Amino acid sequence: MVRNRTRLDQGAVAEEIELKFLGPEDALERLRRSPALRKFARGNRFQNKMLRAVYFDTPDFVLRDQGLILRVREEGGRFVQTVKAARYTNIAARTELNADVPSGDVAIDAIDDRKLRRAVKAAAKKDRLLPLFAVEVRRAQIALTPKRGVMIEASLDQGTIKALGPKAGASIPVCEFELELKRGGPLDLVEAARALTAGLPLTLGTQSKAERGYSLVEGEIDHPVKAGRVALDRKAHADDAFSRVLTHCLSHLLRNAPCVLRTRDPEGIHQMRVAMRRMRSALSLFGEPFRASLGALEDEIKWLTQALGEARDLDVFHDDILKPAAQAFGDDGRLIQLGAAVRARRRAAWSGVLDAMESERFRKLALDLGAATLLQPWATAGNGAEAGHGLAVDFANEHIAKRHAKALKRGRRIEELEPAERHKLRIRLKKLRYAADFFACFYKKRNIRPHQKRISELQDMLGHLNDANIARTLIEDILANEGGRDPGSAAGLAYAGGAVVGWHTQHASTTMKSLAKRWKKFAKLKPFWDER
Repeated sequence: MVRNRTRLDQGAVAEEIELKFLGPEDALERLRRSPALRKFARGNRFQNKMLRAVYFDTPDFVLRDQGLILRVREEGGRFVQTVKAARYTNIAARTELNADVPSGDVAIDAIDDRKLRRAVKAAAKKDRLLPLFAVEVRRAQIALTPKRGVMIEASLDQGTIKALGPKAGASIPVCEFELELKRGGPLDLVEAARALTAGLPLTLGTQSKAERGYSLVEGEIDHPVKAGRVALDRKAHADDAFSRVLTHCLSHLLRNAPCVLRTRDPEGIHQMRVAMRRMRSALSLFGEPFRASLGALEDEIKWLTQALGEARDLDVFHDDILKPAAQAFGDDGRLIQLGAAVRARRRAAWSGVLDAMESERFRKLALDLGAATLLQPWATAGNGAEAGHGLAVDFANEHIAKRHAKALKRGRRIEELEPAERHKLRIRLKKLRYAADFFACFYKKRNIRPHQKRISELQDMLGHLNDANIARTLIEDILANEGGRDPGSAAGLAYAGGAVVGWHTQHASTTMKSLAKRWKKFAKLKPFWDER
């Protein structure tokens, strides 16, 4: 469990435990007036102050790529330099080192921790440290005491992140609610967060102001975000690994939410669906007692996965299945009619996703998952704690080997498999790939990358082979609904559906010829796991 110190002493390395929530300005105003906040404040009043922090890095973001954040903040006439290191053990932990400095410029020698100081010096030696962006916020801060022995610092931040240097002039708004644990345990923080945000449009956020600043400078605000790499120590135990994987999946999910809500980018929904599939795969991979400790959360994970899945399936059907077939047949009115029916269903599915993401149910799920990474209920006594005490690398070796063996067994005589069996093989390959991705940091890149590449190729090929089945299922559903309302259109829809299915069935033969060859190359690869 993450340790917490009551305050950050000059030059001392400490670990913050905080939860951040994002929402509109009116949500913060409602929060200020809420009975829960007044109760926890116990007569304390808000302290208001202006904060301006400048963030520094090299032009190619050497510090950021090492997981380090360097800033100098002006606080009431004094300058405080801060180095932050993201831990990613759970959704709430950050390592922070503070030091007073004479001005708003970086003072590397003031970094008291030798390892951090050497990392910053090495970056500065390679290239000059530059001010990249500034964060200017009005902070309303108040001390909360939900119960005896607990102190939580609540901050309501409203302001702007402004790009400096070549990107000067670009800016994005800041509207955040933060809770930082000063005294007490992580459960106290979670309970306070639940009480304070209940019924308010405030969603757990995993992106820091610094990360948003980098996105601004790179021109990637509200862009879709891929999963990235899970960072694990070779000495980590299985329960720590599960916490990090769950944190990784949750962060992947929430970082793509703005892309969906604000830009309606289909790739955002794709990445959110991938995040949920990876999360469900992690639950399957780690098994009991990990998944049992999450209780009803697994049902909520399934609910969101299904909501995202319907919209994603229709995106793929419209863009990757219907479009190429329709182009091949030219301006056929029956295919145009099918396209209109698909787009109507697609809009309805997207509307369902947006409603889900703006619901209290989604916000509760995000907070409950974040709380799980912080509290780690799977590691508590009496809940099978011994299952997580083994080394994560041993766990990875064993379970990747098992998933690999299952995939090889399912793929025997792959060219003879029926469509349903090929689909099952694709699922097994996906589970194998996710397991390899979760634990990739344990293995040499030259050994694991050929596997990841081959698995990805096979997944894509099996996906293309499955296009005809996807088309058949969706078209049957459309016929059952649209055709029933207007019998006169049923024949046209049936013809268009048959044309699309037939087109993809015909093209599948080409894919089948190369599938067996690719499979043999994959099956012959030397195992990358257990490199000892």
